[in-house]
Amino acid sequence: MYKILASDGQEYGPVSTEKMKQWIAEARVEKKTPVMPDDAKDWVFLETLPEFAETFASPPINAASGAKSGSSLNAVIPYKNIRALAAYYFAVFSVIPILGMPLGLAGFVLGMLGLRFRAKDPAAGGQVHAWIGIVLGGLCGFGYLALIIFLFFATITKHKIH
Repeated sequence: MYKILASDGQEYGPVSTEKMKQWIAEARVEKKTPVMPDDAKDWVFLETLPEFAETFASPPINAASGAKSGSSLNAVIPYKNIRALAAYYFAVFSVIPILGMPLGLAGFVLGMLGLRFRAKDPAAGGQVHAWIGIVLGGLCGFGYLALIIFLFFATITKHKIH
């Protein structure tokens, strides 16, 4: 049995080991929650107790979905890697003819930055979004740039001939 000192300054308990593990899973207590086991004379942090070490070793489970918290959302929308997410959206909108060049080039650059950020922090995700930004943004951005340069030189050459 354990007593806990909650963030509101109140003591709660006695609480059983099973109840404490449930509270950990529900994120009602955390590693740094002060706890006093029945046989102790002083408060310790919850993470220091061997009976809860395994509970804190794995990421918390979301009770509603059974998935690791945040992992499925970050796989679909890499909110932890804003560069990759922005690269994706810039690249998608770079297919619009007039806006395509600046958006595509921005998507290309942000895609590179998103991959670099993910290399430093793999949990950030966004690798696919970054690659879409690089490939699609690069194709549209550099493609429109090449088209503009071609049209510019075609216009100059046409005026010089006549």
